[in-house]
Amino acid sequence: MLESALYIVPTPIGNMQDITLRAIEVLKNATLIAAEDTRHSKLLLDHIGVKGTRMISCHDHNEEQRVEIIKNEIEKGGAVALISDAGTPLISDPGYRVVSLCAKQNVKVVPLPGPCAAITALEMAGLPTDSFLFAGFLPVKDKELREKISTLTANSVTTVFYEAPRRVKNTAKVMAEIIPEHDICVCRELTKAFESAYRMKVKELPSFLEEDENRTRGEFVLVVGPAPTKESEEVDEKVVVALKKLIETSPVKVVCSSLSDITGINRNRLYDIALKLKSNS
Repeated sequence: MLESALYIVPTPIGNMQDITLRAIEVLKNATLIAAEDTRHSKLLLDHIGVKGTRMISCHDHNEEQRVEIIKNEIEKGGAVALISDAGTPLISDPGYRVVSLCAKQNVKVVPLPGPCAAITALEMAGLPTDSFLFAGFLPVKDKELREKISTLTANSVTTVFYEAPRRVKNTAKVMAEIIPEHDICVCRELTKAFESAYRMKVKELPSFLEEDENRTRGEFVLVVGPAPTKESEEVDEKVVVALKKLIETSPVKVVCSSLSDITGINRNRLYDIALKLKSNS
């Protein structure tokens, strides 16, 4: 018997075996399942043996209308499972409005850990993971796309984007114009039969995608590395002095991140200097 609450339940992004035992238990014992697409979710529910549970659709266009149904179900002692078509609800998927409104009305929210394409891609990319930004889907319009990518020119952290197959070639061309020397890992069809990870410099990506049409099929996660560190980049002596003092009492990563935000100096460059200061002290 589940406690009365709203359960956020991640579902597989491709491989059905990735659903957790806890997710199965919640879905089997929920009194109501709120699904992004009930027809799509029925395939998963049939696979794990969930039958007869009442379902309602809950997507971008009706979330606010579904809150009262969900809230009433929980208040009368029920347990509601919120699922999207694949992955973790709210992470570039529906669910934010439901969770936000329920939380404001003191409805208990229980999140379950589980599949997420952004985290899966980050794990396999081989790029820095100590600090990263998840930025969802890239803009469709050219001007907004260029503005978004331009923010990466001096970015000091790894950035994760989702992209649609029909747009990935154009996105690659724009990226190659603006951030050619950044490292990138293009993750395709994660956890599925044709899962692929392509690692290269951004400037190499357009021609790489053009070489084989199969490389542009499926769902994409783009993992873009931090701006390349310029070893010759001059760092003001005052910044070095401040860095030396601060790392005596605070964690190196925190200090470098803060100084990078203040000065605009690449965080990785500051980190290299900090490590040298540490070794010389």
